[in-house]
Amino acid sequence: MNNILIIGFGVASTAYASLLDYNKNKIFILGTPLDKKKIIKINKNKKKIDPIFQVNFSNNVQFFSNIKKLESIKFSLVVVGVNTNGLEWAINQINLINLNCPILLLTKGLCVFNDKIQTISDYLKSKTKIKHIVSAAGPCLAGELIKRTHTRTLLSSTSIKVANFVKNILKNNFYHPVISNDYKGSEICAAIKNIYATVIGAAMGQSNSYLKFKDKKNNYFNAASFLFEQSLKEMTIIVKKYKGKPDTVLGPAGAGDLYVSALGGRNSKLGFFLGQGFNFKKIISSQMRNITVEGSDLILKIGSILIREIGSKKLPLLNFLFTAIVKNQKFIINWKKISN
Repeated sequence: MNNILIIGFGVASTAYASLLDYNKNKIFILGTPLDKKKIIKINKNKKKIDPIFQVNFSNNVQFFSNIKKLESIKFSLVVVGVNTNGLEWAINQINLINLNCPILLLTKGLCVFNDKIQTISDYLKSKTKIKHIVSAAGPCLAGELIKRTHTRTLLSSTSIKVANFVKNILKNNFYHPVISNDYKGSEICAAIKNIYATVIGAAMGQSNSYLKFKDKKNNYFNAASFLFEQSLKEMTIIVKKYKGKPDTVLGPAGAGDLYVSALGGRNSKLGFFLGQGFNFKKIISSQMRNITVEGSDLILKIGSILIREIGSKKLPLLNFLFTAIVKNQKFIINWKKISN
């Protein structure tokens, strides 16, 4: 039985805790300061039930709010499941205890260091003593993983041996990970697919200016497919620019994850409202108030760098969204610019 530390108790962490519990591991969940009330409530109950997904954890799962209580435990794997806003906190927790095991990174996003785009795994290595990081990417909706729906993800690392080690801990009869050494391409896809899911989400409103809204509800799939294809082209350009492998874009981390994200979720929802003509600031102050949208957060962080280093002509969809979000202008797709 492996001892596994999970840092963070959000949606993704809960799903992977459920998976690892199913696989008969001993799990120690360290919640962030925002998770403290939830952990206190679970520890008070006789049954360990997650309040959001109603997951009934076994006695092999324990919940903590203080890393010091875990200092003496030897872990086989550490899972980092915080969002990008909690990354610095997670790094501090890692540095407080002596770890000699790989990290499984669930956090999706990209960092900016000295005005340069950097993967989260590279940033983690620069801030900790961890030698091996395995990044998880691909279509993995938390609710479906918890319900044990067949799921295929990509585990990437500079070490195939370490990626296989993590794969063997995770895999079972419904979770089917594959491995790759293209961690750069995998992490870039996992992040930027949120940008393009937002664009595809706007397809209904942008499909045909001559159609009334009631007609657009059933007549936008051709347009969405058009945007999906163009999104993959732009994702490939970005991945190649930052030394990733183009083939990764066509796998679970790219096309697979983009497909799932475009079907629904926060990024697609933002795109829907943008496509109807609402301005970004209006959306985040009313329809999507207090909702974190990874795609818009990311384009605010790295959009100008991508346009500067690659060019708006090569990334027209990203540029359309950048203009709408950063300049708070109406989102408009110029179909002629993506027709060739």
